[in-house]
Amino acid sequence: MQIQRLGHSMFRIVTDQGYIIAVDPWIKGNPSCVKEWQEIDRWVDTDLVLCTHAHFDHALDLETVLDVNDHVQGIVHFEHFMQAFAGRRNNVVALNFGGTASFGDVTITLVPANHTSSYGEGEGYRLAGIGSGFVVRQDNGLTLYISGDTGFLTEMKTLIGDFYKPDVATLSIGGVFCMGYAEAAYAASLIAAPYAIPCEWFPKMEEVPDPQGLRGMLEVFPMVRQMIDRGKDFAREMERYPKIRPLVLNLGDSFTVPKGYQPRSRQG
Repeated sequence: MQIQRLGHSMFRIVTDQGYIIAVDPWIKGNPSCVKEWQEIDRWVDTDLVLCTHAHFDHALDLETVLDVNDHVQGIVHFEHFMQAFAGRRNNVVALNFGGTASFGDVTITLVPANHTSSYGEGEGYRLAGIGSGFVVRQDNGLTLYISGDTGFLTEMKTLIGDFYKPDVATLSIGGVFCMGYAEAAYAASLIAAPYAIPCEWFPKMEEVPDPQGLRGMLEVFPMVRQMIDRGKDFAREMERYPKIRPLVLNLGDSFTVPKGYQPRSRQG
């Protein structure tokens, strides 16, 4: 499994059998979106889109990616589906917490998050249920946990860590609209996935693909400044939990689970 960070909380996952999954697509107006991935043609090989919740920085381009080819499927929370996607039953699947669907060589389970979900902020506020996370498990047992935006949950140990036993966890660390880097590091220690990838943070101004766009965002949302360059803080905090390897992926960087790795779900 390969996991590539494309900006903010947006990821591209390629399974061992080549099945391609996009997570929380925010392309247009995303100052941290990798430049080459701002071209919609780059997304035409997408097989599945996962959307953790309806906020614009996770769902703005969900429909864009759902239209890139004639076979792509999407998964959203049931309430989000009923509010925004009931007319797209042909390629959008609604799940509620604990629900599971199979695609390609993976099963996808919707799991709890502690976060709100709404959309259309510029046109009139619309509720879309509550935020969620995902557990992505390959047929060989290799498992990825996607936290989505969330505060800390005790289920991160009891359900995610103890039951699903993920091998890689992507964790929100922004500290403004979700848990911060210290809570995320503590969560990583309880989840016990050997690899932890922080998301929901922005690079420094000189490193972001669209500095002007980030400046504009800071004018509208000054609190976003607290989310800049938090990856290094997460890595430093993870020194308290040496059994977990923090993977601070720069924009466009990817991580591939090493060959020969034995999934936790198949151990013991």
